[in-house]
Amino acid sequence: MNMEAKMPENKIKVTPAKGRPMLNWVGKKPLDYVKGFPTQLVEVFDPLNTGRIVTTPTYDELKDNWQNLLFHGDNKDVLATLLELGFRGKIDLTYIDPPFKSGADYVRKVELRGLKKLGRIAEDEASILQQTMYFDIWNNDTYLQFMYERLMLLKELLSETGSIYVHLDWHVSHYIKLLMDEIFGEDNFIREIIWRIGWVSGYKSTADNWIRNHETILYYGKNKNKVVFNKMYTPYPPDYERWMGRPKGKGFAIEDVWGVFPQEGVTSLQVVSFSSEYTGFVTQKPEGLLERIIKASSNEGDLILDCFIGSGTTARVAQNLSRRWIGCDINKGAIQLTSERLQGIISEQIKKEETKYPTFSLYKVNDYDLRLLQTEAIELAAQHIGIQRTRTDRFFDGYLGKNIVKIIDFNHPLTLLDLELIQDELKKRPDEDRDITIVCLGKELAVDPWIDEWNKKHPVNKIRIIELKTDKKYGSFLIHKPAEAKISIKRKNSKAIIEIKDFISPTIIERLNIDNKLFKVKIPDSRSIIDCVLIDNNYDGNTFHIIFSDVPEKKNDLVSGKYEVEVPKKKTKVAVKIIDMLGEEVLFIKEI
Repeated sequence: MNMEAKMPENKIKVTPAKGRPMLNWVGKKPLDYVKGFPTQLVEVFDPLNTGRIVTTPTYDELKDNWQNLLFHGDNKDVLATLLELGFRGKIDLTYIDPPFKSGADYVRKVELRGLKKLGRIAEDEASILQQTMYFDIWNNDTYLQFMYERLMLLKELLSETGSIYVHLDWHVSHYIKLLMDEIFGEDNFIREIIWRIGWVSGYKSTADNWIRNHETILYYGKNKNKVVFNKMYTPYPPDYERWMGRPKGKGFAIEDVWGVFPQEGVTSLQVVSFSSEYTGFVTQKPEGLLERIIKASSNEGDLILDCFIGSGTTARVAQNLSRRWIGCDINKGAIQLTSERLQGIISEQIKKEETKYPTFSLYKVNDYDLRLLQTEAIELAAQHIGIQRTRTDRFFDGYLGKNIVKIIDFNHPLTLLDLELIQDELKKRPDEDRDITIVCLGKELAVDPWIDEWNKKHPVNKIRIIELKTDKKYGSFLIHKPAEAKISIKRKNSKAIIEIKDFISPTIIERLNIDNKLFKVKIPDSRSIIDCVLIDNNYDGNTFHIIFSDVPEKKNDLVSGKYEVEVPKKKTKVAVKIIDMLGEEVLFIKEI
């Protein structure tokens, strides 16, 4: 019987992993099939105003008239969707910088704009906010399954001449090496690259043991014997022939200059500095590192994929090097930052007439959207309530007094399923005698009777709920006031005259005042809390078509706040999107 013929059309077959050795863990599941999801076009960056819109980005639709792609969603869903959209075997180079299972929270330092020009709002670091972007706290088995599934899908997307680079550190590089041997085949392992991350100085020199001063990049090919690799050279010094006693060739191979170990399989890359490109992302990698990898393992016009796009460095370098690119991330702040950085570089390329790919589109996959930035919300809730966060418990999130705390994902109310998961966890901990505090945003009607019954039967492990909308003590936490903008939009012949009169972000003001309890923060210019301004001159009510963007290049630059843009002669809707420094968006629309 042909079973494949009966599979639903939206289930995509995945080639089994056949390599050796094989790593096993609790809960290992093969990835035989995945399901693609609908894509929703959210934004188009089109400064040349071509008007081209690709609602569903299939490979066939894009191949002859390419525009770069940015996806907001879980990367497993995005990768499965790319397979369904015809991208199997079309990716020439993949670079990923996945979670390291470090047990840390990764934050982005956000500083209000233009404070040196306007006069600082307070002493010390009162103007700096720390925005938690990712939690890197994993159960080992969960982490391995997470990476296994994504590596399987990345292999499916890779072309026969394609390469994959996976950036890791000591926490998991040994595990991922075994996973990649299993998925790609150990014969397709090419190099283990040791990337030096700093000089031995400062606090490192005071360590009482061996100093860790590097990270690891695992480099594999879909087919080791077919991969693209461009050797690069640096010129010999003028007196090379005299002191070496042999004629010049092409020059030093860059790998030699940066230090190649004689044994097979290990290459060392020196430190590459960030210069002025640092965005505040703790995990951000320097552009020089990505430039070296992309130049070596791809050619102009090749397609580069990074499904942990973070601050957008891979896409930015690919754009600079005339490569096509696809990026995705589950974190909305990462998507916003990537989009802003790409808008800036493409605008500069257009001025210099140097761009091959002047547009990109942003899609949501699986209708994925965070009503709240979950990581940020958890940190703020913990701070607000006084929860002591823990980094060692794989299930519970911290302590409140003598109680252990479970914070429920704020994107759904507390459900009976959540309670059953807590019950199952407690069964695995027969010696656990502490009570439990659950923090949630909303709850199903069936929850309270369940907890009443539970507490009657359990003299220990009693459950208490802090429901952040209604709790008398802590409920003020989520009295959320959205950001507001006062904007003037007027028509003057064929142009729209736009002026931002005022912008207020209660969330930023509240955060600044939480972090600085000794005084109330005052903002000297409302533009300090605006990260960027985007304009659509003919908004259709669905897709925001960016024909103009004001993304200040430097941290101390303010947005202009005053704009003139060309508009259609007929009546049109002008839309202005303002994104504040913490990623909250305000959309203002006026028909003129």
